[in-house]
Amino acid sequence: MTRSKCSLAPLLLILSACSPACTSVPEAGTPENKGGPVAADTKAEAPPSEVTPPPGGEITEAKGVDLSRLSEPQKTSFFQLINSEPSACGKPHSLAVSLRDDAACRDSLSVSQFIADALASGASASDIKANMEFVVGALQPRKIDIEGRPVYGNERAPVTVVVFADFECPHCRAEAPVLRQAIDQFRGRAKLVFKHFPLSAHPRAKVAAIATVAAQSQGKFWEMHDIVFENQTALSDADIRKYAQKIGLDMKQFDADFAALKGKDLVEADRAEGEKLEISGTPAVFVNGRSFNEYMFGGTVVGWIDDALRR
Repeated sequence: MTRSKCSLAPLLLILSACSPACTSVPEAGTPENKGGPVAADTKAEAPPSEVTPPPGGEITEAKGVDLSRLSEPQKTSFFQLINSEPSACGKPHSLAVSLRDDAACRDSLSVSQFIADALASGASASDIKANMEFVVGALQPRKIDIEGRPVYGNERAPVTVVVFADFECPHCRAEAPVLRQAIDQFRGRAKLVFKHFPLSAHPRAKVAAIATVAAQSQGKFWEMHDIVFENQTALSDADIRKYAQKIGLDMKQFDADFAALKGKDLVEADRAEGEKLEISGTPAVFVNGRSFNEYMFGGTVVGWIDDALRR
């Protein structure tokens, strides 16, 4: 992903401090959770607070987890953690038991690999434990309304990548081609859906979003998407109209739709849904409803798509 990154530093792993570069603040006079035709289930089921100890004591194997980068002391910490942390699938046993006995729980494998990678990068066991809720929660799929939203790729693809973006956010601009390259790489097995999340700090982002909805009504969302991102520092009404002409829109229809703010409701519905999903900034990416982050599956959308295809 081509945005500011938070890495697993050799000193501390503090995932909660990491956020996309274009950050969100609540709009003045706006409730945190607006209404609208959205369906978003954002809260993951909490894992059990107590773990049933496995018979025979600590498990010292972790099938499917790459431990090759760990020193012997780090391996000791790894096995202590997976024996004490609960299954990522809400079962009343540890990650270690899940790896051994519950092959259907792919999330436990993913979380265990995260633990191994974090230890190898220098994170302490206490840092990892403090961030387990974040990691497990990111893997819980959310329901996201994509009806009527622009799609890039095969509409019937088994993997859906959703991006919430702001047209004045430079990191959204940088990420846009990366996302589509990832979709292209999977040749019909993944699709990209665009959702609007204009930030209040960017005064022309919402206007630009409405313009792209007007272009979408003429089947040219992605053309407008690209030209707006290319010119994100020049988004006056006159500029936007010039871009609409350049991509070949029917200007009579565009002018009427843009003047009537016909895309406003859709843009506001997307923003409201993003708030329900507790998006703190842009770009925010979900892969089959799971919240993308750079700490699992190689830290790339390609890695996340590959994991989704394996489920």
